[in-house]
Parts: sequence; structure tokens; C-alpha cells
Amino acid sequence: MIKGIYGDPGYKLLMHIIEHGYVAEELLTRDTGIKSNEGRKILQKMSEENIVIPGKLRTQEGVLHIWRLNPPALKNLLLQRLRKTREKLVLRLNFEQENILYECPRCGRRYTLDESYANDYVCPVDGEVLVEADRSKTVEVLKELISKVDNLIKRLERV
Repeated sequence: MIKGIYGDPGYKLLMHIIEHGYVAEELLTRDTGIKSNEGRKILQKMSEENIVIPGKLRTQEGVLHIWRLNPPALKNLLLQRLRKTREKLVLRLNFEQENILYECPRCGRRYTLDESYANDYVCPVDGEVLVEADRSKTVEVLKELISKVDNLIKRLERV
């Protein structure tokens, strides 16, 4: 999920912070192979969402900028995204179950009953006659996805 939000570099940075507790910014980018300016931008985005917390550590050579994980905020972010995903899946499931849909056998585009009627049951893109869509597979897949998201939410809430 983190890869989806922050990309592969963000995932690498976060995993490195998780493994080491807190890490100096200079070491983070060096150890992960990510350019320092790119790493800093990603860390700032994570900091805005409160996933990581910036800090300073005084050493004999000067001041190090460090980053550490904020586990409760990470958990809340993941739960929030999972709940939004679940809402969207439920909306799509309801749409699939409550509407009669037609699809073009050539291009695969799908149309509601009203759209199909307005186009005389002919695909406006390629002129093929529309056929009623078999929604059973889509409904089944959506139900499975909702179940998986529910399980992820339950597991995260227990942590």
C-alpha cells in the first residue's frame, strides 16, 4: 500500500526507518540508493501525513537531521485508505447488482440500460450490437475484494 502512495523509493525509505528505528537523513538516502533531494521530498510528504517525525541530533561534527517512524499515524493512514477503498468497492458492487448493463462484444465497453437504449443497442464506438453483460463474475470478484479489505482492516485494528 505504501508503494501505491509514495512509490518504490518511499517504500524503501520507510522500510529502512522501520528496520533501524531512527535514521539520519544523509544515511537514509545513501543506504537506500535514493537521491537525497528525492528522498527529502518523500520524507516531507510522509511528515505532512505524520507517518515519520523529523528531528535533530547534535554530534561533535554538527547537527544531523533524523527521521523516525510514528506507528499510530501509519496505522491510521492505512486504515483510512482501506476504508475508502472498501467504500468504493461497495459502491461499485451496488452499481453492478442494481443495474442492467450491456457490453460490446468487440471492444468490451459497457453501457447502462439507458445508454444502450439511447444508442439503439449498438456500440457508438464500433457499431457492434450490444449484448447483456454477465455481471456474475464481476460481482463475485468485488465481493472477494471487499472480504479481503475487511480482513486487512480487522488485522490492522488489532495491532
